[in-house]
Amino acid sequence: MMKLIKAEYSGPDSDDDLNFDIEVAYENKSDHDVEWVKSSCLILNKSGIVIGGNQDDETDVYIEPGETETFSVWSPYLKGANFAGDLGNNEIIVDSTFYRTEFHKMGEHSVPESTEKPSLIENGFDIGDMIKVLGTNIFLQPEDEEGEQGIEVKVGIRNVSDVHFEKVELKAELLDKKGNEIEESFDYFATNAFSSRTLTASFWGQKPSRLKSCTIKLSFTIYQPISSATVTGKIKKG
Repeated sequence: MMKLIKAEYSGPDSDDDLNFDIEVAYENKSDHDVEWVKSSCLILNKSGIVIGGNQDDETDVYIEPGETETFSVWSPYLKGANFAGDLGNNEIIVDSTFYRTEFHKMGEHSVPESTEKPSLIENGFDIGDMIKVLGTNIFLQPEDEEGEQGIEVKVGIRNVSDVHFEKVELKAELLDKKGNEIEESFDYFATNAFSSRTLTASFWGQKPSRLKSCTIKLSFTIYQPISSATVTGKIKKG
């Protein structure tokens, strides 16, 4: 269940811009933790005509089963002139989809010692009958003009199901010889049914001396929808 907690506007300012402050609350009635939300909104005038809005607004949350959490939904600035002087009778529609995550460790692997010998790692696995992860390629780039190197980590995946995954994510953590994190990198995509993707995490501007004995810790996460909700309400002066 989703409720509209706040729908307020401020302005218009000297540039005729209106700012919107939107908050909703969601009660998780599923059996899974909700860890990611993707929302969109439409702002309508008193005649029900869309003046503006936003899509693909992503929010990290953590809502356990039975718990309720409030989060913000972003809307862009809109010109006051679009509302023909009537700012008191406008409405917002918010649509949100809520996702659970499935996390998989892919091991910790040494950075290649040579630019001519990438690390080809047989750490593939299947996620049910849906996703196939096809191993890892870690490639050390040659030194550039500034004497620095880059690292590319590539993981290939196949979606062999008829399920659309809104987000599949690769996370790579570059660790020094003491296990301290130097840097982290992410890559993610939506994955259509019966399709393939290459996820690439990259580290640039690294000193070759610092890369000695470094490792890269890898993990893979898929995001699966568990519910969707819609809420509407009037927008008030804040």
